[in-house]
Amino acid sequence: MSELPHQILPLTVERLGDYLKPCWVPGEELEEGARLKRELLSEQLEAGFIGRLLYVEGRPVGLAEALPLEIAPFKLEGRDTAVLHCVWVKPDWQGRGYGRELIDAVRNAAAPRALAVFGFDYAGFMPAEFFLHLGFVEIEERDNIKLLYLPPPGVDPTEEPRVHWLERNYRPALREGRLVVEVFVDNHCPYAHLIAQRVLSAAREIDPESIEVLVHDVSRREDTLRLGKSLGVFADGEELFLGPLPREQIVELLREVLRARR
Repeated sequence: MSELPHQILPLTVERLGDYLKPCWVPGEELEEGARLKRELLSEQLEAGFIGRLLYVEGRPVGLAEALPLEIAPFKLEGRDTAVLHCVWVKPDWQGRGYGRELIDAVRNAAAPRALAVFGFDYAGFMPAEFFLHLGFVEIEERDNIKLLYLPPPGVDPTEEPRVHWLERNYRPALREGRLVVEVFVDNHCPYAHLIAQRVLSAAREIDPESIEVLVHDVSRREDTLRLGKSLGVFADGEELFLGPLPREQIVELLREVLRARR
């Protein structure tokens, strides 16, 4: 546990400006993504969105957020559960126990709901190992993504999980003779809009006649359930990448996919 002066405070409308600072890398053009996130959270705070903001020595350096299952933009169903959408501490402040404190704060705020989260083994974000270390248990794995679960404080840890994955219903948009890249944008992440813009720009640079880009807004649960996907980028139905990548890397990925098709 860190001995530096720190506190974890609830997200409020007045703290929305600070809430975006922990994940904003200097130089990144996140103005539009930040605006979209502020707009979305201003609406969802009244519907039960849980946000917690970590301040160390007065500076906002970490956050954690969860949404009640009823509004969570994920392909899950169940009861009495909140879904962790993001847990993040700036790299310079990692390894000090702040992540655990943030999750404990969200867990207590969500009670009597359980917590669920998607953990990854292949991405540098939301690693499954971190959540397993904190007591989450794996319910199911699908496409290298683990669905993890933690009961509410004081509840028997052997209780049957209250949440499960829905059946697959994603149907990729396929076009004969064209590569279709689908970008699923969840504006809970301020980088989502930037990712979409980079993919569109990369496709225009390579060959707009050969690559069609479709951008889907899955910020709200009903759209995620209808389209069958949450945040991510897919090429002809296969996942291309998750999370922000430099534009140059996206260009190379798209070129590789086109070469493989020929």
